[in-house]
Amino acid sequence: MKLTEKIANDLKQKYNIGNVDVAIVVGSGQADGVPDLQNKLVVGYDELGLPTSRVKGHSGTFVFGQYKNKKIVLVSRLHYYENGSIEMVRMPLEICNYLGIKNVILLTSSGGLNKQFNVGDLMVINDQINLSGVNPLVGVENLKFTNMSNCYDEELRDKFKEIARSKNIDLREGVFCQTSGPTYETLAEAEMLRTLGGDAVSMSTAHDCIVARYFDMRVLGVSIIVNVHNGISTTLCHEEVLENAARANVKLKTLLEGFLE
Repeated sequence: MKLTEKIANDLKQKYNIGNVDVAIVVGSGQADGVPDLQNKLVVGYDELGLPTSRVKGHSGTFVFGQYKNKKIVLVSRLHYYENGSIEMVRMPLEICNYLGIKNVILLTSSGGLNKQFNVGDLMVINDQINLSGVNPLVGVENLKFTNMSNCYDEELRDKFKEIARSKNIDLREGVFCQTSGPTYETLAEAEMLRTLGGDAVSMSTAHDCIVARYFDMRVLGVSIIVNVHNGISTTLCHEEVLENAARANVKLKTLLEGFLE
């Protein structure tokens, strides 16, 4: 039995975790941007034998709970750049698959490539370009050529945009790029990504989307624009990412609550 399957079974038996409707993978500094859950159960990755992210702003936990009539789990992300293990990146969503989850919301804090974007904007992701140099399905036991043509589900995107209109919240839409990290993009790299059609970029999320689609999950992706690549040399740091994400969390939380309802 795979470790991820064993962990899922342990969650079911030890913590009485039943069917979960939606998994939300939480990005850097976005803990306050997700809906407040009732009857919360927090299970640390270390309790389950999983690695824990060393990146500030990631809790290293599964948080199970309920919002309205939906059973939710908040999932802490693991990053390829932390130790070069793509298998590690797959693990949280593999566990979600063994828990029977078929809907996932991927949240991320990103740099804006589109020159029309501003810090604090929210962008619903309509497609992606994986430029990390690795595919998370390399090495999976059951090889499957996964269809990525509608990787960010159009119906879910349309619903999310409808909610944004009803709440009078401006919402951007665009193509998301992932690089491997852990460096920010050079000015030339940002210009290249923009030329390729990218609207936002970060060091995660495309991997998560690929894994989710491998498991036939429906995916909604939402990015907070935490800095903007405008062709001028600037100071980029993780503290800035966390601060700017926190400022946009109120809008994100409002939209996610409406979406889950």
